[in-house]
Amino acid sequence: MNKYVKEFAELAKNSVPAGLPVEQWIETYNQNLAELIIKECSSVCGSQADKRNILKRFGLPVESNVKYSAPEQYGSVMSQYDREYNLPK
Repeated sequence: MNKYVKEFAELAKNSVPAGLPVEQWIETYNQNLAELIIKECSSVCGSQADKRNILKRFGLPVESNVKYSAPEQYGSVMSQYDREYNLPK
């Protein structure tokens, strides 16, 4: 098993309240483990649409007002309009 999965399994196990009946304990553990894995998967996506789609697909809440910062423009088509013409002299 991947080290992250082992870490998430331990976190999920520790987050389940003590004293639950076995079936409820297993259900709570599975839900916590799944949420941890889903959130980790969405957090490593580069596209905000992918992040949102992963969370929505598995029924986790999605913040509709989140705006991720875009990288600075580089080699943009818009930048060519600010340059002087490269005409021979």
